Amino acid sequence: MNRAMLLVLVLSLFIGGCTNPGQQGQAPTPAGEAAGEKQQIRFLAMEYDLNTRPFMQKIEEQFEAANPDVDLTIEVIDWNAGFQKLSTLISADNAPDLANIATLWLPELVALDVVEPLDDYVSDEMRERFIPKTLRGATYRGRLYGLPIAVSARALYCNARLLDAANAQPPADWDELLAVAQATTDHGAGVYGFGMQGDKVETDVYFYYFLWANGGQILNEDQTRATFNSPAGVEALQFMVDLIHKYKVTQPGTTAYDREGLQEMFKGGQLAMIITGPWFWGMLEEDVPDLEYQIAPIPARREQVTMAVTDNLIMFNSSDHKDAAWRFIEFFYDPELRLEWAETFGMLPELKEVAESDYITSSEQWSTFMSLLPDGRFVPLHPRWKQISQEIIDGVQEAQLQTKTPQQALDDAADRVNRILEETARAEAAGE
Repeated sequence: MNRAMLLVLVLSLFIGGCTNPGQQGQAPTPAGEAAGEKQQIRFLAMEYDLNTRPFMQKIEEQFEAANPDVDLTIEVIDWNAGFQKLSTLISADNAPDLANIATLWLPELVALDVVEPLDDYVSDEMRERFIPKTLRGATYRGRLYGLPIAVSARALYCNARLLDAANAQPPADWDELLAVAQATTDHGAGVYGFGMQGDKVETDVYFYYFLWANGGQILNEDQTRATFNSPAGVEALQFMVDLIHKYKVTQPGTTAYDREGLQEMFKGGQLAMIITGPWFWGMLEEDVPDLEYQIAPIPARREQVTMAVTDNLIMFNSSDHKDAAWRFIEFFYDPELRLEWAETFGMLPELKEVAESDYITSSEQWSTFMSLLPDGRFVPLHPRWKQISQEIIDGVQEAQLQTKTPQQALDDAADRVNRILEETARAEAAGE
């Protein structure tokens, strides 16, 4: 199957050969490259926030100053347009040399045979510089296809004033979560104990927090069957539904709230507790500096877990200048630059040296998140993950709206997911 046909297949699933780099840590110079001619490399960079463009502009200038034989172009685009942009470039045989991608895009791109494995580029010495957990997000089917460019985990944010008024501490388990949520809920004042997400991206993730904490898994180990409808999963979703309807400690109309909506309510003092990532404490200190808050682990039941997330910097195997692209990657992982990245974007460090810096270790917020990272779980890497996650989202929303019981909602979602898993397995067995 040619690349164009494979792209059509992968995109339809998403929506409804590598070169030998030679010696470890060193990529070859392309044959026929004109002597003295500047190597042109393109980096398609996804935008994190308004700081992304000026930050990338500075990197571009610094790299070119240090590498006068390379002409680097960094194009910053909106995340929501990122996969479609890459798909269009790939189908036109015009892929960039480098891109930062969401980890969940990796299986689709690997299926297209457009990603350059980095195993032979990354020396043992370089690999040792990374916190091991952060490399797992770019490891797919036994190969390393990228390096982490953005790392995050999730934690429980608590409004310290609301908890103090209720004489409560951040909860450590589900029983304490319920007790604290009840003690801090004041319907008359429009204050609710726990913010529950039910809309848009990561609605399924709120379910995973409770699923994992209860000892459950999303899929089985070989990704052939759904397991989120296990007794552990049903109990987890039932607890979430009870928080909404039985105990009434969440904001009303949970299916209308995405992550940003919950964060805004927390800023406004309307929520005592929410689960979100390390970027949020920087937003709190900038937007509501007088709001006192605490950061704690996600309440456990059978296991203490968090969600680990990485975005990855990848190289495309169609690049004519892999040596220059690799030089940029090495430049990009300079510890001082990576510390500046963490400071600018509120992302956890992936390099041990940065994690051990005074800036990180002297901060209670950074230190809390770094302590949670070893317990981080990644969602499964699967070529049709977007479809799978949407089926789970649909099930979670049905339970939150009480149109189905948690058991019915998860069983029905599992049936739909199992069909996707079976279709994928058949397609892969047929070599499609």
